[in-house]
Amino acid sequence: MNLIEEKIQIIAKEMQEANASPWTITKILKEINLLNTKSSKKLREKALELLKELDPEAGQTYEAFSRMTVYTSKENIESFNRGHIIKSLTKETSIARSVAEKITIEIENQIKDSKIDFLTPALIRELVNAKLVTYGFEEFRNNYTRVGEPVYEVKKKFLIEPYANLSTKEYNFLSVIPKQIRKEHFGGNIFIEDVEGFSSRPYSYSFIAETKDTLEKTIINSIKQIIQNKKYFCLQPNIFGLTFACAPFLKNKAQTKKAAALILELIQIPEKEFSISLELFTPTAFEKSGEHKLKATALSNFLAEESKSVVCVDSKYSMKLIETKNKSFRILNCSNSEYFPLNNELFSPTQGIDLFVNINLEKIAQCKEEGKFFEKLEKLSTEIKKLSELKKELLLEKEYLKELKLGEMKTAIGLTSLTELAKNFENTKPREFANKTYRELNRLFKDELLFGLGSKEAQKKFDNTSGKKVYPQGSMNFEECLDSKKCCFTGYATTTKEVNELIDKKVKQIIFVGKE
Repeated sequence: MNLIEEKIQIIAKEMQEANASPWTITKILKEINLLNTKSSKKLREKALELLKELDPEAGQTYEAFSRMTVYTSKENIESFNRGHIIKSLTKETSIARSVAEKITIEIENQIKDSKIDFLTPALIRELVNAKLVTYGFEEFRNNYTRVGEPVYEVKKKFLIEPYANLSTKEYNFLSVIPKQIRKEHFGGNIFIEDVEGFSSRPYSYSFIAETKDTLEKTIINSIKQIIQNKKYFCLQPNIFGLTFACAPFLKNKAQTKKAAALILELIQIPEKEFSISLELFTPTAFEKSGEHKLKATALSNFLAEESKSVVCVDSKYSMKLIETKNKSFRILNCSNSEYFPLNNELFSPTQGIDLFVNINLEKIAQCKEEGKFFEKLEKLSTEIKKLSELKKELLLEKEYLKELKLGEMKTAIGLTSLTELAKNFENTKPREFANKTYRELNRLFKDELLFGLGSKEAQKKFDNTSGKKVYPQGSMNFEECLDSKKCCFTGYATTTKEVNELIDKKVKQIIFVGKE
């Protein structure tokens, strides 16, 4: 049975439970089978419309059932399904099916009458357990109960140290994240990265390296800083300015090569690889060390092709300071503004990003009306800004984060493909509509940072909720970048000439694959 047939069968069963006659159900199924959509919501809306016409009483009952939605553990919104409770009860306990059905019907009526706002599998399980105790089935309740942490205990742990797991995810959805933005997340219009750590940790950060007594101590101190502080962030932190911190100890090429080998060896110590930024100019944080710029760039030359390194330039002339032939690395263009790399893809004019929220432009565009699309985008931006402010407040409360520059942190916005959007609207040219949308996004998120999607989880979620493959706004080829008046995404270049042109065009990030 394919996905569409399965959805229609579920709707048929729901109408049957609403006391619709077999004739009515058959007639409605024929109609909704003709709809060219995979959307459960649209199929149900059409079924309800037809049922109200053919059998108003059954339509009223079905409408009440349709309002009962469950926020699932997979972070989707699904219609309440009585069968799921019966199935789990009979699977996890030895209770008779007839008793399970009776309890389930009572739970269904209780939920319908109480108008619960955030109905989750965990809450349904609580209601079932209460019924089991009421009917004297304590043993069944002990087998069916969910083992977890009280909200009070989770909240208390947040004040002591960063704390992130399935319990904290549920806590944040239940008690912290506002109702509307939670609904947008479960509905697939947005995807909030690191919900588990929402109340206790920023998303990403860059530590500035410090020069110690010796070269070895300088490198080891930076590695220790990453290892000791990684729990305070979702992503593994970046080391900024390590080459400048090491530069005073480098007297010749042999020492420089030895220092590079030591760095490459020691960065393997942490469980997860972290990124290193290689500045080919003197950054503000090291302006007193400007005399060591050439030593720092000589060290960068040995590290440039390391998989997690980011080469930072402030002009097209910077590239002349290192060898590029047959090398591949990521370049961060700091000619317009100085940036801190946060890993080998994210960057910020501040040392950290506190929150990362992805927006599913493709799903929002399913309204097929340009005006409604931009209206929805504006409403979403308002909700995301509220969420960002809330997170900042929560982080500022944490004593263990007081050494970080939390007030300066930026919020990042991940986007699906801008050029794919035009396909959702008639008589719209892809490039023109992409530019129009980009201008609007810059207006709505003038203080935020725009990127492609933040994770594979966001990509997968957007694919599922959109009913089709959704593409992230990612790399742009050389010609596209040159044709764009303003580009905040990643350019792609194979020669230093192309790199220089992209730098002049203010393309912020460039993937360089040297072939010259």
